[in-house]
Amino acid sequence: MANQNLLKFIDTVESPQHIAFFFNDPEYARVLEFQFLKNGLKKGEQCMYATDDDPFVIISKMSHYGINVETYLKNNMLHVYQIPDPKNDPAGIVASCKNTAKKILSNLTPPFRVVGRIVPDVSTVEGIAAQLEIEQSTQENFDSFEGMIMCRYDLSKIEPKGRKKWIQSLYEKHDIIIYEQGFEEGAVLSVR
Repeated sequence: MANQNLLKFIDTVESPQHIAFFFNDPEYARVLEFQFLKNGLKKGEQCMYATDDDPFVIISKMSHYGINVETYLKNNMLHVYQIPDPKNDPAGIVASCKNTAKKILSNLTPPFRVVGRIVPDVSTVEGIAAQLEIEQSTQENFDSFEGMIMCRYDLSKIEPKGRKKWIQSLYEKHDIIIYEQGFEEGAVLSVR
């Protein structure tokens, strides 16, 4: 579905799906991510935005996008969770990230939607390798999640030397691939 209007596609996605979202334009990516969450909130689904950014900045951007953040936060339907830096955990990156993922999922009631990525820094071999391990585990257990997960990947922040190999490996660990090419154009690939 090359050059499909990605916003229209986001409006058609039904649960359960494990989505890889690759983007070049972080601001347009947020529009797509927020639309994905807004659709879930309208359907009564609990939604989580997991980020290494300041949660208050994300909440402000959601509000400007037209999400009634105050109401959804108050009624426990929307959560913005700041991902801790796993490099500081003596248990290691993978163990730390698995604990973070468990914590996020334990706070959600199906059906749910999650946007984010568990390993904040995938610009290093260690970071992307840890993320790939988490993605593999997620895909293997996805049938038990009863929700949708959109894993966000800023293409400029993926480890550069093996980027093509990393992206191919990520394709294999998701049901749907969304590739934002800028100028509100992109491609959608259904992997499974």
